[in-house]
Amino acid sequence: MRKFVVAVCDTEDGYRSRFVTYLMEHNAGRFAVHSFSRPGLFLEQFGEGVFDLILLGHGFEGVREEVQKRHVRIILLQDTVSGTITEEASCSWNTDTEIVGVFRYQSMENILHEMHALAEGKRASARWRGMLPKMEVIGVYSPVCHEMQMPFSMVYAAFLSEKQKVLYVNLMEFSGFQQLFELAGEYDLGDLILRIRDGRLSSELFWRSIYETDKVYYIPPFPNPENIKEMKLEDCMAFLDYVETNTDFCAVILDFGQGIGQFARVLERCTCIYCPVKSGFFFECQMKQYTAWLEAEMGHEIMERLHIMDLPFSARRIQSQTGVLRQLQWSEFGDYVRGYLTGAAYERA
Repeated sequence: MRKFVVAVCDTEDGYRSRFVTYLMEHNAGRFAVHSFSRPGLFLEQFGEGVFDLILLGHGFEGVREEVQKRHVRIILLQDTVSGTITEEASCSWNTDTEIVGVFRYQSMENILHEMHALAEGKRASARWRGMLPKMEVIGVYSPVCHEMQMPFSMVYAAFLSEKQKVLYVNLMEFSGFQQLFELAGEYDLGDLILRIRDGRLSSELFWRSIYETDKVYYIPPFPNPENIKEMKLEDCMAFLDYVETNTDFCAVILDFGQGIGQFARVLERCTCIYCPVKSGFFFECQMKQYTAWLEAEMGHEIMERLHIMDLPFSARRIQSQTGVLRQLQWSEFGDYVRGYLTGAAYERA
């Protein structure tokens, strides 16, 4: 079987490196991959007509017109969840050019699906054409109860909010979320779930329950941990369906604790699952049991969405002062999270 020659073009070094590494480790038999960090160098080789498929990311917006003239299939790596570039738009350049827009920070298997579809010379099905549903669901859960799970989730939310509209939902017991980040909130998640359950949730009440800090939108968590245990799978799915159908949020981050029922079924809804862990034999034993349970409950496919992160940080460094989120963002921890997440959606455990 002939290999398809692919050009990955992006000026963001961390993202491009992780992207190419994943392709080489998981699809070397299918794709021959060329990596470009500068448009000029790419155009020199592109002129020779050697590529079957071209992925254009940051810094390569200016070469799109030239690429479209050459009958080459194109994937645009976009910062927003905007779906596929329409065929009409493609035809304005060339009827033989197929262009698909995908969200660059999604799971790699979704992008690979579209790459395979285009390489075979056919568009993806309608189900895959947008590459993502309207809204991405990102799970964060630490089976070793890493104390930096919630700080990681909030810094991640702040990072994503620079590019899209993000809703943060805390499902942890006694998280101290509002006190830690000095956040207000008259209504909480319990108010929304009760109204979703009996079909009385109005748009007005929903938005009255949504608050914002540093561009991150959030819902105050359950004040009583018993409420988390009473939250059913149907409640969680109905909540996510409501947000996806009735709002313009591009992503929801679910910060899981230990008490939610039918946990495995909720994880199935997540596009990716970040798993903060600690080093050491004790924690390794916990992780082995967790991953064995995941695979037994949902099959090996779920492991492709799991991102295991060894976070070498402690909550002892968090100071009691104004602006804890900003303190975290601009600390060594924030630098670590930002560096990890630049292309981290393509890193696999």
